[in-house]
Amino acid sequence: MTMRDSKVSKSYVRPDNTAVLTCPKCHQQKVILADKFKGPRHKLTIKCLCQNVFTAYIEFRKRVRKKVILRGTYINHTQKDISGVFYVENISVTGLALSRVNVENFKVADELSLKFALDDEQQTEFKKKAIVRSVREYTIGCEFEQYEDDFGSPLGHYITYEYI
Repeated sequence: MTMRDSKVSKSYVRPDNTAVLTCPKCHQQKVILADKFKGPRHKLTIKCLCQNVFTAYIEFRKRVRKKVILRGTYINHTQKDISGVFYVENISVTGLALSRVNVENFKVADELSLKFALDDEQQTEFKKKAIVRSVREYTIGCEFEQYEDDFGSPLGHYITYEYI
């Protein structure tokens, strides 16, 4: 008889094209080759040696992306300095996704100035220059002009803290 655990495991594909899957019940780990799984994210159903059945996601992203709800302001320099309020939907050291904005005010390659604060203890403020890389129905994908360090910067620490 198997039990399905309600927790979901997530693993990022490492540079050697492997992913480590961890059972949320017994914490036993298994290393898998990710060659046969392509795309940004893949959902797997895993049965552990302890008989627990759980869902695991593997992601091929090069950088960890953290889901958040942070408020900020933007200036779109390419579109006649249109400005407004946005919410960060997710963030990495290389960029972020904006939501709750009028997507009609953005086009791919627009140059933005962004200002937002993290929800950490210090309420760390950031002023970032970014380039619009994607415009979707509800979100704008942006890449920072200057990346942060994965572990040595306040943003890198904020994003990776829960994964360490």
